[in-house]
Amino acid sequence: MTENDPLGTKEPSEAPALRQRGRPLEMSSAALIERIKALASRSPGLCRIHEAYPGLYARARRLFGSWAAAVRAAGFDYAEVIERSRRRSLKTRRMRRQRRVARSGNVFTVR
Repeated sequence: MTENDPLGTKEPSEAPALRQRGRPLEMSSAALIERIKALASRSPGLCRIHEAYPGLYARARRLFGSWAAAVRAAGFDYAEVIERSRRRSLKTRRMRRQRRVARSGNVFTVR
């Protein structure tokens, strides 16, 4: 509050534009991007992050609008991330099916 401004309001040009109103940030966008990069370098990659790290997934959606935008902000091609995940999923399903067949001893399975 000042003499010229008894209510303590400032002009929009004078107000610090650090961030929007609301709850304080639990994680900055830079820290979130670093976590995404670290997770991408691990074995499963960015597959099923919404199940393994729901808090991180929600934070990314809040800060960037979508998980895809957060992945792009981290420097990854989201389409390639999804394609790699689908290929890995298909490979895993094939391997599981082969193990099941090998355990059952039945070479001729109908599927």
